[in-house]
Amino acid sequence: MNSGLLLSRWGRKLGKRLMKPRLSPMPEEDPRRWNIVRGDLVEVIQGHSLGQKGKVLSVIRDSARIVVDGVNMRSRNIKPKQDGTPGKKIMRPSALHYSNVMLIDPTTGKPTKTSRRFLEDGTKVRVSKATGQVIPKPDPLVDRNPRSVVVGSKDTAPADVFQVTFLDYAKYLPYIYATENAASELD
Repeated sequence: MNSGLLLSRWGRKLGKRLMKPRLSPMPEEDPRRWNIVRGDLVEVIQGHSLGQKGKVLSVIRDSARIVVDGVNMRSRNIKPKQDGTPGKKIMRPSALHYSNVMLIDPTTGKPTKTSRRFLEDGTKVRVSKATGQVIPKPDPLVDRNPRSVVVGSKDTAPADVFQVTFLDYAKYLPYIYATENAASELD
């Protein structure tokens, strides 16, 4: 090793880092195995929001976090816009780690561990370990906002959708709907 590295401060730091054994990473839990989905009622079991209950607004599986309505509120600053709208401060729920919350048992109203079981008809369900009751999965489409059906200035008018604007449409029609083999036969 170069003696200049050992004399300088950053060289000593680098040498220590290179000599440390590399630890194997902790195995992460499979995000597909989560029992918590959007729309569930959960209670915080750890952290500064301990004991608060709320509905799951979103699940972020990549970072193993969830956003719960009314829990872990943080203030966010909205910048003023150029059209003159003033800026403001809003309170918004922030993400929690999924291990800090537990599902609420529908019969007792208390947090419970869950397991997965199969019913007689073969459907997989979540079951409370405390009471043995089935915890139903919420409907994912209940809280979705419907798409806007108002036609804007940049939308294509319904009458113009079926109008053919390609001049040689009839000439290239066999090529458009043909497979690769049939297209090579047409040439």
